Amino acid sequence: MSIAEQNSNLVIRRCNAEDVEEMKAFLKECITVNKYIYGEYDWMEFPLEDATYETFQETFGTGNLLLGLEDDVLQGIVVLTKKSAEKYKHVGNITLALRTDEHVSTMGKELIARMILVCKGKGVIRKVNLRVREDHFKIQEIYKNLGFYEEGSLARDVCQNGMFFSTLLYGRSID
Repeated sequence: MSIAEQNSNLVIRRCNAEDVEEMKAFLKECITVNKYIYGEYDWMEFPLEDATYETFQETFGTGNLLLGLEDDVLQGIVVLTKKSAEKYKHVGNITLALRTDEHVSTMGKELIARMILVCKGKGVIRKVNLRVREDHFKIQEIYKNLGFYEEGSLARDVCQNGMFFSTLLYGRSID
């Protein structure tokens, strides 16, 4: 039984046109506090100010962006990005954004699990990658519980407030 089935207040679904303004506000909040974004995708490179439902769909594709709502309030977003080159089309990269750290073990876990199911259903993505800062232990445990394994690290990959952090690389085959 999934976490969403256990918690009737939790809903995971694809975005629709009515969600765009709430998504933009949520992502701006995540960027501003510079916390609770786990992964490779840099939302600062996405044109949030001018974003429309169509831009989200063009950038990520149908089903490659899932929302997590609790009591009808957006609490998390997971996005799957991929490269267009033929030799990489089987690899997806997941980035997770959460409103708070408390949502990691519930909303975060469920969003990633659902994105894996989306990948399996489409049949194109055969391997999923994640990145996580070395000091984010809670999300690392979630990744391991979902079948991800550590593949390597990038030393001094992130600099925040003058402090350097390594990034750990996680992967999981889904076929």
